[in-house]
Amino acid sequence: MTDYYIRKIIYSDSQIIIMFKKFKKNLGQTNPYIKQKIDSVKEKGHERMTIFIIPHGYDKSFNFQISLFSIVFIFFLITSLIGISIYGIFKSSYVKTQLNSLSNDYGQFFDEYIVLTSDIGKIQKDYSKINDDLQDLYNLIDGSEEELLKILPESEIQDHVFSDLKKEELADKELVPGRSYLSEIYDFRKLKMIMLKNQPLLDASNEFLETRANIQHNMPLVTPLANYTITSIFGFRRSPTMGYFENHDGIDMAIATGTPIYATAPGRVARVSYSDTGYGYHIIISHENGFQTLYAHCSRIFVSNGQYVNRGATIGLVGATGNVTGPHLHYEVWIGGSSVKTNPDEFLNAGLY
Repeated sequence: MTDYYIRKIIYSDSQIIIMFKKFKKNLGQTNPYIKQKIDSVKEKGHERMTIFIIPHGYDKSFNFQISLFSIVFIFFLITSLIGISIYGIFKSSYVKTQLNSLSNDYGQFFDEYIVLTSDIGKIQKDYSKINDDLQDLYNLIDGSEEELLKILPESEIQDHVFSDLKKEELADKELVPGRSYLSEIYDFRKLKMIMLKNQPLLDASNEFLETRANIQHNMPLVTPLANYTITSIFGFRRSPTMGYFENHDGIDMAIATGTPIYATAPGRVARVSYSDTGYGYHIIISHENGFQTLYAHCSRIFVSNGQYVNRGATIGLVGATGNVTGPHLHYEVWIGGSSVKTNPDEFLNAGLY
């Protein structure tokens, strides 16, 4: 069975080869009919034609002979030249239109480029001054991180910029080969990198100033009365009611009964109370960062326990309740609770910055 199929395959291959040879013979020049046609075309093509040129007014004429093949060649040559000329004319017109458009755009961008170029020097000079001021500010606020003041040398920054831009130039498909970015681009990129290097310094200074402003806002740095007269200072004194020497924990600010009392810092009312032998009607407000303030001898109180008050809010009226000899406000400042009482006059004279 196997030999049968092998013989069949060999026979089929032989038939294919024979058919291919016959086909080649029929199409080749060995075919008498095709050969006859080719010879006929060659004969026609080599036939010569005589062309006479008789100039007007002259007796002598000129003539020359040319084959049909030559005439066909010259015809296609002239036709091709005319086609190429027409294409060139249209192409030239299109390119001219594009060049005019680019010229207009270039003129506009060139003007802007000149302006930007002239501004680079001024920008660099202004930023250099800003950078010096920024470092001075960081030193003034007792900046402790010396690493923030270490800025790369200008030459090293320029090397980084040059390396990065060269990589971008290689990746930029629209950039003409062999061309680089304008020098002003390098200057702008260098300035940008210097700014980025100074960003931590700016952030640290800004964070410090925000923290400082927040602390000051929550400190009792304003007066609880619009007008007043100090009748008793903070510290050791003779008691005006009992006659013996005692430690006075605040300051007495004399003013008429009914004068408004203002909160000296934002906070939450920790206690509203009354004492016959001491503060009379009084208010204690807790503030951020461990501060507390006490307002004593009030005639009226407008706040309640747990209430949040803003700085400058009216919390009561001056009176003469408790152990007093006349209307006044007894004002105290505590740090970390009533066990640590400090001189309120130091806060009143600190001022706001």
